[in-house]
Amino acid sequence: MDLTSTDFVSDAHETAILRIADILRHPDDLTNKLNMLRRKVAMERASVEAQLKTVMEVQLDSMQKGIDTIRLCKTETSQIQQALKIMDNICGDEQNNIPNYTHIRKVARAQMNFAATKSMVESFQKVNDQINRAQKLLDEDSKVLIGPAENILLIHHNIQKLSAFRSKTLQHARGSSSDVLNTLNQMFKRLEQIEYRFDNYLWDLAKNTVNLVKSNYPSAVVRLIKLIEYEERSDEYVSAEEADNSQQGEKFRRIKGYRIKYFDSLRESIQADMTRMYHEQGKELVPVLKALDSVIDTLIVVHDDLTPLFPKRYNIFHFYVLEYHRAIYELVNQMTQGDMDPPLILVLTKWVRDYYTNMSARLDVNEDLLEPKLLDGREDELMATYVQLVRTKLAEWLTNILNSESLEFLERKLPPEMDTNGQYLLTGSVIVFQMFNQQLDVVAPASKGQLLYEIVVECCNTLESFQNSWLKILDSEYTKFVNKSNDLTEGIVEYTMALANDCYRSTEFSESIIARLESMSDDHVRKRIIDRLQSSLDGFVKITKRAQQVLNDIVMLDVVPAFKVMHCDQWYEQDVMRLIVGTFEDYCEDFQKHMSEYMFNKITSELMERFLVSYLESFKNKNAKFKMPTAVERMKQDMDAAIIFFSKSKSAKRVQQSFEIVQKVIALIDSNPRMMYLDFYSLWKAYPDMPLEYVEKLLSKRDDLDKGQVKDVMETCKTRAKEEKVEDFQPSLFSRINMK
Repeated sequence: MDLTSTDFVSDAHETAILRIADILRHPDDLTNKLNMLRRKVAMERASVEAQLKTVMEVQLDSMQKGIDTIRLCKTETSQIQQALKIMDNICGDEQNNIPNYTHIRKVARAQMNFAATKSMVESFQKVNDQINRAQKLLDEDSKVLIGPAENILLIHHNIQKLSAFRSKTLQHARGSSSDVLNTLNQMFKRLEQIEYRFDNYLWDLAKNTVNLVKSNYPSAVVRLIKLIEYEERSDEYVSAEEADNSQQGEKFRRIKGYRIKYFDSLRESIQADMTRMYHEQGKELVPVLKALDSVIDTLIVVHDDLTPLFPKRYNIFHFYVLEYHRAIYELVNQMTQGDMDPPLILVLTKWVRDYYTNMSARLDVNEDLLEPKLLDGREDELMATYVQLVRTKLAEWLTNILNSESLEFLERKLPPEMDTNGQYLLTGSVIVFQMFNQQLDVVAPASKGQLLYEIVVECCNTLESFQNSWLKILDSEYTKFVNKSNDLTEGIVEYTMALANDCYRSTEFSESIIARLESMSDDHVRKRIIDRLQSSLDGFVKITKRAQQVLNDIVMLDVVPAFKVMHCDQWYEQDVMRLIVGTFEDYCEDFQKHMSEYMFNKITSELMERFLVSYLESFKNKNAKFKMPTAVERMKQDMDAAIIFFSKSKSAKRVQQSFEIVQKVIALIDSNPRMMYLDFYSLWKAYPDMPLEYVEKLLSKRDDLDKGQVKDVMETCKTRAKEEKVEDFQPSLFSRINMK
């Protein structure tokens, strides 16, 4: 903090003002509180000054003690420096002060050399005996590799002593002649041989670490680890000496790295184990995968029996898990090179999934810890191969189904098949969903994840191809019907009903498959699978709606001539609505008899809307003329007849609500010119999307209004509509009216 940058006086001043303002809030406080506040502030000031004084005294005393201590240290340092100089002078003059110093020094050195020579000669005399002893012990232990290895530590100790003696001897003789060095190397040749044999035995023993535990020789593993630990400590000591430059010339031992070599031996043994399995099972994938199941049992032995024998820092269980996993990874990759038969792809995929499950359930090893992932880089390729095969088969089956089903639909030689309830049906969707379920049955045991998702996608693609083909066939046949094509065969209505029923039934099949896949799929793909299936389900809904539309189009095409004469002269002379309702009754009787209840309700609901739109449009027929009041009476009779018909399949309340729009229009037509804007306003508030042009055409059809009256009414209506303009509204049937 920069003290010079802070205006303490200003801050204190502002703080004081705020405090005084808080204390003296009222004028009377100057009389009642001033003396008391002065005394209180004086007491607080005295207290603060006393505290500051005490703190300052303590700080000054501490500073004085520190200064005295520094002064004393400086004096003592000077005294030590003078004493060292005196000692240096005395040592430098020793040769002058001691008589015969040079001779005494030479004699002492000769005595030391003699003692060292005597010790070395005695050691040379024992070398052969010690080597013989170590060799005998090694022969005993190496006879049975999977055994207690009782002498391994003693052998190692003897070899270490001999190796240290050799290093020390060669260090002393490094300036000697080549003959001397050759003689020494020849003497220690047997030691090199025993070292080589011991190292081979040691690492053979290491490669059988798990077998030693399985054969109930854990003590051999413990001795082996103690030996490795000793060598590790010796390596650390040598490394520390190498870091110290002053010891660079006194190195008698090389770094051996026994711990690294031990783990290398374990790694080699695991690789050899994998190679043995591969060849014993004839290099066949299925037997090899079955043999690899034993790896889990081996790792359980490592976890339960071997791990307690090792120091924790070895992480021996983690090492075995990763090394076995990497060995399996390499073996599986080797066996999956090139083309694979489709059944083997699923077997391999299932085995990989079970492998990860067993590692987690039996060993508590999470899949994320097992790197690299099995089939890494090849899994997608294998899945793609299987998916491609499924795609080819599904395309072939779909072609056959469509050929047979579409031919029956196009030729229509016989009526469609019916179920026990008399509903028309097609059989194509049943076969398609059987194919779907068969693929799920095959792939589900092998994969509940990505592969399952891929197969579902292919099956959904097949369903969508099936759906698109039917949409094209239906549209093509309907176009022929509209154009009255010569090659159109009878029965389009019946077969369209069958198609609608079939697609509606397919939505139920899809929902059952969705429920099945929700329970069998993994969490990470479940949402994608359900979304994809839902998309395909929407395709069947689309066909169903299109079939409903086609059926209603056919019905409405039959009554188009009748609607064209509505409100014209013929309408006044004949009961045109009776003709329309009769046509509806004929079609709906077939619909109700041969379609599901749900489909029938949907069709009649759409038919009712289509009827209302057509009736609203008929008000503006070119030759229409509203002969008042007869026209209004006929309109009401038309509505009564239509309401009676639609009430047979719909609730009376719903029908009345649907017909309200036409009844309001009739009320507008029947309205008194002077009060017409009220009926218009009622209609406009209920249906803001009603075109004003439509209202004008209605009024122009009345025979009791001239153009001037119509113009006046429309100006009032337009003004009111502009004043009451509604921005946000639900589209009504007026939005579907064709104003051309």
